[in-house]
Amino acid sequence: MALASPIRRRRDGRYAVRLPAQVRTLLGSLAGQLVPMIDSDDPTVTRLFPPGYIGDDTADAEKQYRSLVDGALHNHHHQAVNTLAETVNADSLSAEELSAWLSAIGSMRLVIGTRLDVSEDMENPAPGDPSASEHAVYDLLGMVQATIVDVLAADLPDDGEPARAL
Repeated sequence: MALASPIRRRRDGRYAVRLPAQVRTLLGSLAGQLVPMIDSDDPTVTRLFPPGYIGDDTADAEKQYRSLVDGALHNHHHQAVNTLAETVNADSLSAEELSAWLSAIGSMRLVIGTRLDVSEDMENPAPGDPSASEHAVYDLLGMVQATIVDVLAADLPDDGEPARAL
């Protein structure tokens, strides 16, 4: 027997959200923590603003790139996190709101993953490890993120030609 997804598309085009209260509380708390970090110099948010150029001889190009994209990136992250915070207790979301959730949760995972120094070959923390609860939050966010991706992907057209999907 398959379990029902906690997020599903309704007939009217909105998305029903049936997440447990504890998950909603966690998402709201993380959103509140992330908002001030977006504009800070905290090194854990650097992954939210990736460099366009790397290397000693690209400083001018990187500076120009930063002048072009930083404002838009800051606005995007703020809008996504604020949308999640404002709608965290909603029973239904529009497609735009659900996309904002996806972006905000992705940002949360990047920040937490940076703090935990997550890598592909990383093992789960040992019992009693002080970082175990943060790893659990990282994993939970990944499950919510995957659920949102699955729900949104179900609405994509499938004409049987994967090469044309992009």
